[in-house]
Amino acid sequence: MTAGRVLASLTAAAAVGGCVVAVLAMSSAGDSTPAAAGSTPNYVITQRTLPVSVSPAVSFAASNESAPHAALLSAAPRTTTAGAVTTAPAGTTHAQPPATFTPPPPSSPGPPSTRAATSAAAHTEASSTPAASTLASLQGVALPVKYRTYNATRVLTVTATSRGRTTARLQAWHKAPGGGWLKSGTAMTAHIGSQGMTRTPSEGASATPMGSFTLTRAFGRNADPGTSLPYFRTRPSDWWISQPGPLYNTHQRCSSGCTFTQSMPPNEHLYYETPYYNYAVVIDYNTRNAPGGVTQGAGSAFFLHVTDGYPTAGCVAVPQRRLVTLMRWLRPSTHPRILIGLHR
Repeated sequence: MTAGRVLASLTAAAAVGGCVVAVLAMSSAGDSTPAAAGSTPNYVITQRTLPVSVSPAVSFAASNESAPHAALLSAAPRTTTAGAVTTAPAGTTHAQPPATFTPPPPSSPGPPSTRAATSAAAHTEASSTPAASTLASLQGVALPVKYRTYNATRVLTVTATSRGRTTARLQAWHKAPGGGWLKSGTAMTAHIGSQGMTRTPSEGASATPMGSFTLTRAFGRNADPGTSLPYFRTRPSDWWISQPGPLYNTHQRCSSGCTFTQSMPPNEHLYYETPYYNYAVVIDYNTRNAPGGVTQGAGSAFFLHVTDGYPTAGCVAVPQRRLVTLMRWLRPSTHPRILIGLHR
């Protein structure tokens, strides 16, 4: 939500329905430092296609390793005289090794037949074990929060251990080929509402909504960081409306003659909310993209945005560098969602 509808301090909170929280004498740190308008972030973000906790897929191609000499020799009946191999008795149909061939010294104790059997067993185990392990990893695991993902193949989970917590764990996931989910990148700490999480958000509360929500668009004061989501760069004429009426919980661009109040609270002047809205992704709670549409007074302006290190008025906030990475990872073709709730 917005700094216009924020807490005067962490302990004395005014009940407001926005995301950004302003704290007296607070200072931004580290990743929350805003970039100059029109500038390009001065860091390099790389696309992560596999989670760091999952080993690369192992080839299922059959091994072309030749059988050991011992295995070949044990296939044909033979007698030995002073270490030299002689031909098998008459009537034997097995292929014979050269009569003058002397097998190399065994690498381990035991007769040739024993070494051959051991080698064959080891070869079978080595061929089957990686395939089984890889198949298990491709099946993925269950997400840490119990909400539907619908047709999403990339999701973010924001989980806390209790509803009253003001910090949560944010993890990116992609759908596993064999079902379930695989981690994408590492987890990060996210700041959420100063009143924790709630299943019944309202315009007068500073709690983060619980549930499964689509992520369909993004915006920011800074230039597009390379996201595939529809992105608009804010201007001084950009607002997010939180006052009751037909424009409730919508983005509007207007500089004069507007049909809404150009003051805050309750409406958010997006361009001036820094570092919070240097970059942001809209969480489709109670928006026109939500299944039930917009309900007046049920809460507005919920975003995934840049943190200043403090609880929000209902949004989910992470360091700017990590947010840019997520924005580049989110793709409309994957129908991305954010799932917010208690860790199961």
